[in-house]
Formats: sequence, C-alpha cells, structure tokens
Amino acid sequence: MSEATVSRAPFQSQQANESAVSDQESPLRHHQYVRPAAAAGRPRSHLTVADVCDELGISKSTFYDWRAAHKAPCCIRLPNGSLRVRRADLERWLSECEEPA
Repeated sequence: MSEATVSRAPFQSQQANESAVSDQESPLRHHQYVRPAAAAGRPRSHLTVADVCDELGISKSTFYDWRAAHKAPCCIRLPNGSLRVRRADLERWLSECEEPA
C-alpha cells in the first residue's frame, strides 16, 4: 500500500502545478469555448434548440411539440443527432406566423 501512496503523490502535485500554470497562461479553461460569432458581437447563423426557445420564450417541449406537428421552423440534424435552426429560417418562419392587424 505504501508504494501506491508514494507513486500517486508526485502525480497529484504535478497535476496541481500544471493546472495552476495553465490557468495563468489562459483566461479560459480547456473545456470553455467562445464561439467566434458571439465573440465578434454578430448573431450566430445556426441556433441551438435552447437558443430558439430562449428567443421565443417557450419551453423545449413546446418546440418539440410544434416540430412533431410540422409547425416549427426548419431544422438541420447534425451527425451527432442534435438540431440547429438557421437564423434566416427562424426569421422567415416568424414572418410567416404574423397575422395582419
């Protein structure tokens, strides 16, 4: 048991030192990512379902209900299975939803 404790101690201290150095070198951690469009202040051209729901003020379940009823904006399915909505498609869909006064 003492051998395992001895062999782990240097690794743990080395790992702590590496994380301290990497935090000092970069303000972002390795798992954080700033989208280029968001960083430049431009609206993104492809929105997540969460982005669309936030913009419309609806829940994700409502969005998926609309999608099942073919009443949601056109979506793109990515290879990982997640959905994206083109901003242009969302704007077009919103204009089609407008009712004359």
